[in-house]
Amino acid sequence: MKKAAVVISTLLSASLLGAKDAPARLAPEQPSRIVFIGDSITAGVGVSDQNTSRYSTVVTRLLQQKNPEAYEVNLALSGQALCQQAPSYAADILQHAPDALVIQWGVNDHYWGYSLAQFIARYEQLVGTIRAKRPSMPLILTTLVADFRWPENRDWWIGGANLGIQEIATRYQCRIAYVHRALGHDQEFYADTIHPNERGAERMAEAIATAFEAHPLSSDRLSVQFDQGSEIRFMRYVFIPRWTGSESQWIRVTGLSKSGMRLETPIPIAIRTPAIYNQGETYRVTTQDADGQLLQSIEQTVNWNRMLQLNVDPGTSPSPLKIAIAPIKELAP
Repeated sequence: MKKAAVVISTLLSASLLGAKDAPARLAPEQPSRIVFIGDSITAGVGVSDQNTSRYSTVVTRLLQQKNPEAYEVNLALSGQALCQQAPSYAADILQHAPDALVIQWGVNDHYWGYSLAQFIARYEQLVGTIRAKRPSMPLILTTLVADFRWPENRDWWIGGANLGIQEIATRYQCRIAYVHRALGHDQEFYADTIHPNERGAERMAEAIATAFEAHPLSSDRLSVQFDQGSEIRFMRYVFIPRWTGSESQWIRVTGLSKSGMRLETPIPIAIRTPAIYNQGETYRVTTQDADGQLLQSIEQTVNWNRMLQLNVDPGTSPSPLKIAIAPIKELAP
């Protein structure tokens, strides 16, 4: 998909921007009562048999391989948007006593004209309320699938929503199912302009089942994935990719911290860090490929803004690239 020349930034409510990481824990037990919420995609529109082929049913079958007691509670609301739900929505969900909750919302908020800021604020309110009531319950947030109903906007709203969802997952220690990447912009996985078909539902289910096995995101476990946007902002990091061609090019960043990151990118990218470094101090930034080959070593002295600016060109080097950042004084013998 051609990359739109727009700025995709994570638009969060004031309460989210000031939020602390919620005290969620990685639940050791295998959840049995799995509640799924969302729109017609969760209801199973687009598959031939909603009783057997919708993604929530396929997820449940996959989870039953480890926990035969797992079963599905599907609370889909076809045609509706998250922003249309009553203030009591979170409480209504919790009345169903979930052991785990899968959240698939967003494409109809896009369709019905809600702003990105409205959607992210409502999503954060939902997750925050549920996390406060159920601090250790697994929460799986799904990124939004591509929306072909409005081709002229080139999916920029979806891209921004997916960044916002990843930030919310980080702040409230949720797991992420990277559904958008699983389906990509490939219409062979869709029954129409928005609903996944059987193959698409299977891919969604596999991504969600994988998320159940993953650790929750947190401020100590920062990672982000994206495939569009001229300027991507995540947890105060700024990424500026140099997109090429018309096909989706996925960038994945993991292990984001003051000491560096791991980067999977097929294209050159500029990175600006948050203001987390010491003014006047000199840092060495090294980049190695997956084989340990040194690609770059530079020194930067931090000025008043306390940020570092990096430019990474992977060329044909194997990924992931390892970027290490350390004060020069720590490297001295």
